[in-house]
Amino acid sequence: MSEFFSVDFFKCHGAGNDFMVVDETRSIQVPDAFKPAFARLTGVRGGGIGSDGIIFVSKHDEDHPRMQFFNPDGSEAEMSGNGLRCASRVAHEGYYAGRSPLIFVTRGGRFATFHFYSEEHRLPFIRIQVGRVETNPEKVLASRSTSPFIAQPFQVMGESLVGTILSIGNPHMIITVDRLHTIDFNRLGPALEHHPMFANRANISFVEVLDEKRILVQTHERGVGLTLSCGTGMTASVVAQVLNGYVANDSDIEVHTAGGLVWVHPQVTRDAITAQLTGNATHVYRATTQVSTQGAAMVFAAGEPMTKTHIFTEETVIYDHFARQSLFDTSILTGTSIENLVQARGAVS
Repeated sequence: MSEFFSVDFFKCHGAGNDFMVVDETRSIQVPDAFKPAFARLTGVRGGGIGSDGIIFVSKHDEDHPRMQFFNPDGSEAEMSGNGLRCASRVAHEGYYAGRSPLIFVTRGGRFATFHFYSEEHRLPFIRIQVGRVETNPEKVLASRSTSPFIAQPFQVMGESLVGTILSIGNPHMIITVDRLHTIDFNRLGPALEHHPMFANRANISFVEVLDEKRILVQTHERGVGLTLSCGTGMTASVVAQVLNGYVANDSDIEVHTAGGLVWVHPQVTRDAITAQLTGNATHVYRATTQVSTQGAAMVFAAGEPMTKTHIFTEETVIYDHFARQSLFDTSILTGTSIENLVQARGAVS
């Protein structure tokens, strides 16, 4: 028997990393059993909507919101830094109105989010307190080794690379390179994500260090592919550069990506590693989509994949003006899977 759902959602992005955010704090819009199929239908680029992930915001309890995050391939991820900022904005402007900080419950742990309006940039910004960054790779490596994997050499597709493995609720491999433009993202990204060294794949970030306060990052996300940015990837990239001695500890580090600019403040001590990630959570539009089940799959039930009910034009224009501050050379993404996304952002800017 086919089931029908009408789903209201926000399209929101953090540093160009875009998400569909479904607010389920007052009522369930997509039952858990159908969430993976919903993500596969609506997340695919060119399929009608498209995004880097589908987020469901619900109540863990009256004081703590919950975030569920699904990749466009239907897999459920532990955590997304950019996605959490978007989820937090929806919660902060909805059921948990005005509360700051908000303590979010995710599969990757609990994360505090702080809301403020940047008068300088004229945008809502959110700061995430990352409670603990783990150097123990036991949950990341298939070998279950507990020895830190920091600036270690390894092989992939005949190439010798040096990487650092960290966990921020989800697994990351950080690879520092001399120049990003020398990297074949189409070839190395998927090969590294699925490298047999990983227990359940990994997010891969390539980093070029500009100086001790600025880095460039390009991430290939697990279950997504190349993205304009990745919040936990940017956080892990900064921490890795502190551990490798390339950027300043306990200082605001600018992270420049194809999607824009964020700040990561790492705090690395002998006892623990924590960090703060600060960046935008920008609404693009609000919309509804009508979907129905078709066996184990899901299909759009109406003539159009979605109907936009509100477009946040001014906010989008202001963000794109801010994003021009990024020092990332987007021409290096020509010929990649996100070339069209880069071109679309450039056209708006």
